[in-house]
Amino acid sequence: MFDFANSSYTTLIVTVAYAVYFMGPVCEGAGLERADAELLWGLGQWISQGFVLVTAPVLGAITDCSASKKRLLFVTYIGCVVGTAGLIFVGPGAVGWGLALFIVSNVFYSSGENIVAAFLPEIATPRTMGRISGLGWALGYFGGLTSLALCYPFVAGGFGLNNEHLGTFRLSFGVVALFFLVAGLPTFLFLRERARPQPLPAGASYVRAGFLRVRETLREVRRYRQLFRFLFVFLTYSCGIFIVVAFANQFGKEEVGMSMKELMLLFLFLQLSASFGSFSFGLLQDKFSSWWAIQASLALWLVACIGAYFTRTAGAFYAVGTVAGVAMGASQSAARALIGSFSPAGRSGEFFGFWGLFWKLAGIGPVLFGVLRQWTDMRIAILATGCLFVLGMVGMFAVDEKEGRRAAEATTAGETG
Repeated sequence: MFDFANSSYTTLIVTVAYAVYFMGPVCEGAGLERADAELLWGLGQWISQGFVLVTAPVLGAITDCSASKKRLLFVTYIGCVVGTAGLIFVGPGAVGWGLALFIVSNVFYSSGENIVAAFLPEIATPRTMGRISGLGWALGYFGGLTSLALCYPFVAGGFGLNNEHLGTFRLSFGVVALFFLVAGLPTFLFLRERARPQPLPAGASYVRAGFLRVRETLREVRRYRQLFRFLFVFLTYSCGIFIVVAFANQFGKEEVGMSMKELMLLFLFLQLSASFGSFSFGLLQDKFSSWWAIQASLALWLVACIGAYFTRTAGAFYAVGTVAGVAMGASQSAARALIGSFSPAGRSGEFFGFWGLFWKLAGIGPVLFGVLRQWTDMRIAILATGCLFVLGMVGMFAVDEKEGRRAAEATTAGETG
């Protein structure tokens, strides 16, 4: 249910509504050029994600030691809801206020995303890890669609600097905050944290213990080598995912000639197929293995990149988008489940913190794509993006899932024995 709830934020605030509103009326009202507006939006993303990137493993380790995942998740939940609600009051020209509120809300959202993932090993057995992770991702995509439908009456009129619909458009941010608030409540009403606080030496603090735990893990990379091997593979192919997500609409508009209505339909196809991919591959993952599920999803990503290169019509691009959607849902849910199986009991917060760190690092993908675009056209650049998925498939041969599980079990036995 928390996946269902927080998807409203990433769909409406990060992707659809607030992003275009900030780079439109907010920056235009301050007399900024489009290039300056895009730079500021990118800066806001970089600052918020950068903060989460450097704090995620330590914050996760602190929640492990203090058994406070649920309490900290509640803090991030309320922080994101309040920050999102504050966006209602961001009018034209309020660049500083609008950027600051976005940074704060995005820090809370991203931190909460890592923390809620750390509950996976507590609420699923090794045999059900895939389907539970897949169900969460699947519900998340439906959460994004549901919130978009609720906000549609407020955003349908569009906006402009002197548009009478401007105030109505801003109310959509309040709808997102309310949706997140209400849909997130079941998590805090029914989810029980099973972890117990770990004993500390006299005079020590959980903050210090968190830093020491992360340092200890980094010193014992050989013990957790399968985890870190996979994280680097995950980083590689996630760069490709970020590229596709960032430039799919632009490709459809420039290379295929799709209208805004057709692009919105493409978004719907992506969400529905991603939901299907998350849940169906979650079931396959439990039946076979996470390794095979990830390999299959990367093969689908490669098919999508090759298909996009040859696409010339909207219908064909819908088909490519459907394949990409299935691949997106499958690869994301499978990665989360694999990290869960590699996490020793009592250390999931820390290990999912590393997962969050590498996921944020993958945000460099669109920058690499932009550099590539300076040298070639978009079709060639999309085809070249497929190489990242090929590298991911090759890299997965260095990941031994059984050994990673054994390392997690051995650490758990050593700490509880």
